[in-house]
Amino acid sequence: MSKADINKRIKELCGSDDPETVLEELRRVKEEKVFRFQNARFQFYEPNGKCEQFIAKVGSGNNFVILFSAANGVGKTAAGTNIIAHLIWGKDSENPYFDQPLYKEFPYPKKGRIISDATNIEKNLIPTLKEWFPLGKYKTKKNRKTYEATWTTGNGWEFDIMTYDQDVKEFEAATLGFAWFDEPPPEAIFKATVARMRKGGVIFISATPLKGSAWLYDHIIANPDPELIKQGQRVYVEAEIEDACKQHGIRGHLEHDHILRMIAEYTEDEKQARVFGKFQHLVGLRFKMFSRNIHVIRPFNINFKDYCVFEALDPHPRTNDMITWLAVDRKGNKFIVDELWLKCRGGTEELATRIKEKATQYRLMRRIADPSAFVEDQHDNKPEKALAQKLNTYGLVYQQATKFRTQADRRIEDALTYQKLNLGGEQEEYIKAPELYIFDTCIRHIFEFEHYSWDDWSGKTAEKKGLKEKTVDKDDHGIENIGRILIQEPVFTPIPKETFDNNQQSFDPYDNPIM
Repeated sequence: MSKADINKRIKELCGSDDPETVLEELRRVKEEKVFRFQNARFQFYEPNGKCEQFIAKVGSGNNFVILFSAANGVGKTAAGTNIIAHLIWGKDSENPYFDQPLYKEFPYPKKGRIISDATNIEKNLIPTLKEWFPLGKYKTKKNRKTYEATWTTGNGWEFDIMTYDQDVKEFEAATLGFAWFDEPPPEAIFKATVARMRKGGVIFISATPLKGSAWLYDHIIANPDPELIKQGQRVYVEAEIEDACKQHGIRGHLEHDHILRMIAEYTEDEKQARVFGKFQHLVGLRFKMFSRNIHVIRPFNINFKDYCVFEALDPHPRTNDMITWLAVDRKGNKFIVDELWLKCRGGTEELATRIKEKATQYRLMRRIADPSAFVEDQHDNKPEKALAQKLNTYGLVYQQATKFRTQADRRIEDALTYQKLNLGGEQEEYIKAPELYIFDTCIRHIFEFEHYSWDDWSGKTAEKKGLKEKTVDKDDHGIENIGRILIQEPVFTPIPKETFDNNQQSFDPYDNPIM
């Protein structure tokens, strides 16, 4: 552009080419930009790449519950604050990161709620709200709280701020259009809040998932229902601290050297949540090698010719009974193919019927049961007759299983172990494939693999003692069954030719002697 063209453009913009007039116009424009930035910072907010994904999932209008599971320092609270600012004042915002339906036209009640722990509210959340909210566009009241608990705006919006210390009943009132949990909520408070969305709404959670948030993992991340995922019922975004790095992230705000210094001070357990944004309860899992992507597979036909099956029963007087069916193929591969996790109101007869309905599908080689099934009655309050004896009258013959829990767990660990070789990029191949796989229909077994954990000392005792060498006696019923089968080293046994027609499965498992 020539000098003449530049002067012409300046005259068009400023109405004059007089130097003083031009300088005055530049000062005015600069002051206006500074004023807009200071009084409506949310319009200039730039999220990093992962925060941008979170913002988009909330604003799309397609999702109901959105979890942002993120490491410390990623910018969760700033992202949540700017989401609320754009829900309230974003209709005319030109911020390109908030060009989604909910930020332009909110179809739900213009009433919301922010919920977090008391310290975070006073030290972090409220200062962040004031930092990004436009000056003079809102009013606050403490309502006998130590912090500003009620916020109202000039355009008809209202939201309150509550703490996780409050009684669950206090969350039952009001009809809401949005709720933001900043840090993991207790399950009861979350469910009470869901009930407030009776006229439609959106719930978003920004959290560093430290211990105590395992239920959130089960509800959102480990929920396998593809239809609910398709409907946007529950979605999530995960972010690690490197996503906020200036050198390695997208629009990051942290120096890589500073990140490394922080990481160096965390324990291995803390790194799971604080560095990688993963749920910390997964750190203490007994079987860390277990992976849904590796070990969980789609079901296939377990025919009589190519597979033999072993059954294990773990009965309980109060909790559910657990029955596991494990198949072995000709190569020695093991597959958890079926399960029953139930409490039979019809007593032993109903239990036997349900077991038979499953077992007739398979070529059954052996049945084993927890030693308790041979000692005392678990169902009909008749101590003179043990459960194993009563099941025997229905044609179900069980052998007594081992109580060698430590050895059984080690055998499961061996069966899960695998090694992969990276061939470059995303290409990999197995050096050693796992021995054990699980059908994705065996939901309870998958749940237990993702929850069965080492026990820990708590409180001050943890500072004085080393690691416990035992697991938590919980969420382990299917695990016990698997270990008891594997420790017996089950092998594939061919069917005698005289009992099997190659063209049809005519074999009856109840004609086969169960060892």
